[in-house]
Amino acid sequence: MGLLRTLLLALTALAMVPPAYAAGLKLNIDASAARAVLDALETPTLDLARARAIARLPGNQGLIRKAKSYGRVADDESFAAALVAAAHNDDKAPDPGSFAFGRVRPHIAQLRQVLADLENPATGLIDAAKRRIALYTPPGLDAAITGYFVVGGTSGGFAFGDPQFFLNLDYFPDATLATTILEHELYHAVQGAAASPKPRLTAIAQCLKRAATPPHLDDLFGALVQEGTASVVGDVLALPKDMAGPAAEERKKFARNVAMVDRSVTLLALSTHALATRAVEYDPIYALGFYGDEILYALGYVMAKAIEREQGPQAIAALLTDPTGAGFINRYRALKAYGSEGAPKLDARTLAWAVRMGRCGQGN
Repeated sequence: MGLLRTLLLALTALAMVPPAYAAGLKLNIDASAARAVLDALETPTLDLARARAIARLPGNQGLIRKAKSYGRVADDESFAAALVAAAHNDDKAPDPGSFAFGRVRPHIAQLRQVLADLENPATGLIDAAKRRIALYTPPGLDAAITGYFVVGGTSGGFAFGDPQFFLNLDYFPDATLATTILEHELYHAVQGAAASPKPRLTAIAQCLKRAATPPHLDDLFGALVQEGTASVVGDVLALPKDMAGPAAEERKKFARNVAMVDRSVTLLALSTHALATRAVEYDPIYALGFYGDEILYALGYVMAKAIEREQGPQAIAALLTDPTGAGFINRYRALKAYGSEGAPKLDARTLAWAVRMGRCGQGN
């Protein structure tokens, strides 16, 4: 029933998409890394040579890169050793990269079915995701994006700011849920494709410096708009309420955070203050807001959803051209609904910095 509803919603979305917007988005899905790891886990005779070859697949290189971003010891060799150990049912072997392939092993058949559902043209799930992304993509953006399906590691979905993304199916063993998360991660790749050219970024950085903007405040505001808008595009709360299993759990978790958006407003205020006074470094501030409970995802979602309700999807697309993130806050504050139950007020210090920084985003 959940899949049928998704398909019906996709058909409705197709009727709404201007053809010119959809034409520029070219999406290639590469599932070779996920398949290779699943095959390897069912090969008790797997050796290091074969495992090293699997590690070199582009999708698995993304897993290695993500593990490194957490400060872990991760390379082709540690990936291969962890994969061989899991294939040999040795769950006590060292796994410094936290690839956690042993966690994947018990539900290989389920993951194969998810892959089949996602790639089956009859379901139209990938095409539905592309059509939804097109609603929120700036006109004329010619983007060629590659998405990699992977299994293993400790991140459900991730991107690195370039026109590619990675979706860990082990975290979303349901085709309907996986499609929603795919939309979120695909939109991050669109954000990367729409990024400003280097000369403009340099000019904006100089403007922010002249405005005495605290270091990394643009990174904080940028992360808020990136995760907030991607969470609207891949809208977990739009999943049917009667779904069960992982989809129901994901929806419940996100709904809980949105219901407590006031704590997100407070965290943004504290984070802005900490950066402005240089009381705390940026990395732990980012980790508190965007890792773990992902508290600031909820605020970004609520803000972006309010913008979409009042101004439409293309207002979300317009935000991609402002690398400071301040335009997001300023557009949100200008809404008619600002200050209502569905659009909570932000603190005065955050708003003041957004106004000052917004001049840099507009003037360069």
